[in-house]
Amino acid sequence: MITTVTLNTMVDKIVCVSRLRKGKIERAHRVDMIAGGKGVNVSRQLQLLGCDTIATGFYGGETGMIISRLLTGEGIRHDFVTVDSMTREGVTYRESEGTITAVFEPPHTVSRVEAAELTRKCMQLAEQSTWITCNGSSPHRNANRIYRDILVKHARTKVRTVLDTYGESLRLSIDTKPHLFKPNKQEYEKTFNVVLDSEKSYRDALDECLKQGIECTIITNGEHPVYAATPEGHWIVYPPDVKTVNATGSGDALIAGYIYASENNKSFEECTITGVAAGAANAQQWQVAKSSLEEILRLKEQVTIRKL
Repeated sequence: MITTVTLNTMVDKIVCVSRLRKGKIERAHRVDMIAGGKGVNVSRQLQLLGCDTIATGFYGGETGMIISRLLTGEGIRHDFVTVDSMTREGVTYRESEGTITAVFEPPHTVSRVEAAELTRKCMQLAEQSTWITCNGSSPHRNANRIYRDILVKHARTKVRTVLDTYGESLRLSIDTKPHLFKPNKQEYEKTFNVVLDSEKSYRDALDECLKQGIECTIITNGEHPVYAATPEGHWIVYPPDVKTVNATGSGDALIAGYIYASENNKSFEECTITGVAAGAANAQQWQVAKSSLEEILRLKEQVTIRKL
């Protein structure tokens, strides 16, 4: 089983309009709504790839109830901690010519008791898991150490771990030796106050991760090449050329593709190639983290990898 952890879930509403004009009333011609959050996206994509997965994290209030109902409707197994505060909602406006504008509400608060409850739940779920993934931002200072506690507990155990966060929760967790660390370029730059603008700068960043004891690091940058490293070397991976429709969740799909390949005993290179293909497959469609295995395998043939 693969357990995914999302501290900062949300109701993700997509509103389609012909044109979005400031100060005007617009009439939507389509509205979609899904349970959002990085770990939720990972579970959604893993489920479509035939993997046994369960999503956990925080939700609360009326929007928390909506998230629970939406996950149940999708058949995504979940076991969340309910907080007293209201889960946020995000609204993405999509104009007919393709422009996307997103507005996210402030995150919910978390008490120390609620944080401890989720940490205990994650430890229990990990006992039944081959992977536990820590995905997305922390909504509140009381939740900042949850990922660190999970990763420290499972460092170098049979449970493989993924760290995909930024800000304070990343600074607190970077030395915990996760199996896979997957930031994107902007998250890494902002958290560590560096600029990734050359092959050397990426290699330096990857080397810093290796010094921290991280087994595998993958740094993404949208449709641009992906840089990756293990103690065995550094790689640059070129994604397939696809028309981007909605890039939301592509990093989460990459993680799901990587885990899927790993669960099938593939090498690091194969896992990374599969992950990059999954990210590209996600970007070329409007739905988030709902690519078929067939489409991912088709795009996988178009991914190239080179050892640096």
